[in-house]
Amino acid sequence: MRRRRPLLLAALLAPLCCAPETSRPSNLLLITVDTLRADQLMCYGGPSGVGRSICALAKTGTRFEWAFSAASSTAPSVASLLTSKYPSEHGVRQNATFFLSDEHLLVGEVLAAAGYDTAAIVSNPVIGASRNFGRGFRVYDESTNRSERNRPAKFERDAAHTADAAIAWVQADARPPWFLWVHFQDPHGPYEPPNAPPERDAPGDEKLPILHQQIGLRGIPHYQQLPGLFSAAAYERRYRAEVRYLDAHVARLIERIEAFGGPVHVLFTADHGESFQEDAIYFSHGHSLGLEQIRVPLLLRPAGGGAASVVATSVSTIDVAPTLLTLAGVRVPAEFRGRPLPSPHSPTPSASSTRAIFAEQADQVATVVGDRYYSRQRNHSPVAIHYGRLLGLPRVATLRRDGSASAYSRAGESDQGAADALDAILAELQPVEGSKHRGVSAELLERMRALGYVEP
Repeated sequence: MRRRRPLLLAALLAPLCCAPETSRPSNLLLITVDTLRADQLMCYGGPSGVGRSICALAKTGTRFEWAFSAASSTAPSVASLLTSKYPSEHGVRQNATFFLSDEHLLVGEVLAAAGYDTAAIVSNPVIGASRNFGRGFRVYDESTNRSERNRPAKFERDAAHTADAAIAWVQADARPPWFLWVHFQDPHGPYEPPNAPPERDAPGDEKLPILHQQIGLRGIPHYQQLPGLFSAAAYERRYRAEVRYLDAHVARLIERIEAFGGPVHVLFTADHGESFQEDAIYFSHGHSLGLEQIRVPLLLRPAGGGAASVVATSVSTIDVAPTLLTLAGVRVPAEFRGRPLPSPHSPTPSASSTRAIFAEQADQVATVVGDRYYSRQRNHSPVAIHYGRLLGLPRVATLRRDGSASAYSRAGESDQGAADALDAILAELQPVEGSKHRGVSAELLERMRALGYVEP
């Protein structure tokens, strides 16, 4: 692939090199956020004022009501976002020993070959350059400024420092046209936004046990533990405080960049969601493909702004890379599975032609077809035990017009269409084993397992 990559990129760009020069291509800003539930933002039905600046993107852009990540943990979902492929196709698992093979083309590589200056400011080591996510980026800044309270071996960078680094690159180093990817770690737990006022359990709140494990089955996972807090309601309030903290720095980032460099296309989304007690699991992710795990916010504001609009058609984060290339006027590689995000003016597809959205995590798979969500075990086993919960039985939910979803129910005969759509996707996938770093020490593997990043 290293030998054929220049030829592939040249073929993609050939029609563009001979086109008459018109205006300079617009700059591109991709903002991704770790562990952000869509339904916690005010524009997705969340509490008033939460995510106000993020939601403001939709006032002069488009909000996608039903957007879904390709996975429910960071490394697989981000790899899918950058490659426009599903996890089983690019082979990246949450396990830190897996990295992105050179055979998979990244959106940054395509844009760099098209003449874009490229940089990434990421704040979660799980998507560090050692996993080969940095291909195509002239600058790949993965600095950290703090360690987690309960996992001192887990480092991250808070939103203020992340925004500072991104602004500094645009002002001091970027050469237009540029593509900047900024990945914020907030609101990933533990929920401790800097300088947040103290939080307390409210009288009458049900107290939960603090667990020794990292998956919060009927209790608070160890890595999330905050001093003196034992109720789900208190942790949810802290989560929303994290979102407010993030929101302020997203606003500052966009404002400062545009004040210096002019209008920019902004695409905002998240890698996955977070459990708030769904399936009796509290404040963790990656254990299932429940709607709270894979539904993410997605907002697109064109350079200079446009009319406010909402798209109800379901979309996937594998559509992000094709959309960025389309905004740049660059041909989308044939190997990209996604498609440019639909325009609000596009006709609504009929039920018979509705595209099936797909997600996978370990041995679970899910699809969304029209207004129907359907998930099950990959191998059709009747029951699967995940962290002590029965999550493998086929289940369905209906996506309502108001942005809410019905409660889960057992899949029945009327859901055969969704089941068939899922089987069709699985049949056409060409899974890869995945590339693994060699010589990883047992000590490192144990440390990563303690952090919750090594899959069983």
